[in-house]
Amino acid sequence: MTIYDRIKQDHDTVRDLLEKAEKGGANVRSVYEDLQRELWAHGKVEEAVFYQALSKAKNAKEETVEGLNEHHMINGLLDELNAMPAEGTAWKAKLQVLGEIVRHHLDEEEEELFEEAEKALDDKRAKELGTLYADRKKHMMAALAPLPKSA
Repeated sequence: MTIYDRIKQDHDTVRDLLEKAEKGGANVRSVYEDLQRELWAHGKVEEAVFYQALSKAKNAKEETVEGLNEHHMINGLLDELNAMPAEGTAWKAKLQVLGEIVRHHLDEEEEELFEEAEKALDDKRAKELGTLYADRKKHMMAALAPLPKSA
């Protein structure tokens, strides 16, 4: 799989988790925590692998800088959501804002940054980055996994 396939796969996971979190329900906090872990891991690995690989590409520079800023905004909203009880309209409203920013970010990457990246990365490099991305993401998700509850 290429870097684009891996990132798109993550984006689909994030969209699904966002939709579940926005629906609410009894396990909304658990779904949110899954979303948060996915966003954290995805963002850090994407920055280290994909954005770094594009750092020298003039045509993708503006998009990667914008992406870094959006990651920063997303992390700030995650921090704010963590400090609030998951019940109530304030949490739901902030989650909605998070959803809007995240969806905008994902769409922009898929529709604009991928196009620019394809000009900068040949097929071989895109596959190498896809493998590196998958490996790092697996380790990141393992590091962020909740500890098992003791008996």
